[in-house]
Amino acid sequence: MIEQYVARLRREVRGPLLPRRGMINEIRDGLRDAAAAHRSAGATPAAAERLAVEEFGPVGPVAAGVRAELAAVAARYLAGLVIVLGSTQFALAHYTWTTAAAAQGWPEPTSWYSALARVVDLSSVAFMVLAGVSVLALGRGGRVLPTRRVVQVVAVVTLVDVVAHIVSGMVLSAYAPQSMAEWEGPQLVAMSVLSVVSTVWISWVAWRCLWLTSRRRCGAEDGADDGVHLRPGLLLRDQVRSP
Repeated sequence: MIEQYVARLRREVRGPLLPRRGMINEIRDGLRDAAAAHRSAGATPAAAERLAVEEFGPVGPVAAGVRAELAAVAARYLAGLVIVLGSTQFALAHYTWTTAAAAQGWPEPTSWYSALARVVDLSSVAFMVLAGVSVLALGRGGRVLPTRRVVQVVAVVTLVDVVAHIVSGMVLSAYAPQSMAEWEGPQLVAMSVLSVVSTVWISWVAWRCLWLTSRRRCGAEDGADDGVHLRPGLLLRDQVRSP
């Protein structure tokens, strides 16, 4: 009966692969421990498993709780991507448009161009700082903040930031002080590849966060303690995907 319960739970839950597997294994181990305790008290093996499952509760609410925890993991992963990829892209872009451009004799940009570039730089730094704050909000902040709402806010803000940076990047590229065709060196290619990869990757994970926290997936429950036990930190080794 325990394996049947775990199989139903596995079908109900989708999310980051490694954390999902670990949580389901923990639930299985807990059910087995409870069944062992009932056997020690004199219950038959079948009755012990039935009692353990009944004490644990229906699959639906348990699956909803696991999904909320996995959504918090996915959002922390998203924040990690924003910090790592964002800082790498920021450093490469800054070097390209300052040191490398100056070395190639590019003219000084116009005042409005410089102002827009500074706004983009400041917004990038601010967004990376907010990503770090969101990691805390999805850890200890779970005592006072509803995890599902925090995940949704992180995902939506991330998607808005992606769109804003795509638009601003197109404007900066179109009105660059000199033709891109005259650029020498690998910086533009590297920056373009990194921009495409980071945009697609971050957008996909943000969409997954929204999918994991949709009412159809999680129901109407939105407790403030959903992810409180999750340690603040980056889980970049986890693949945010469904098997």
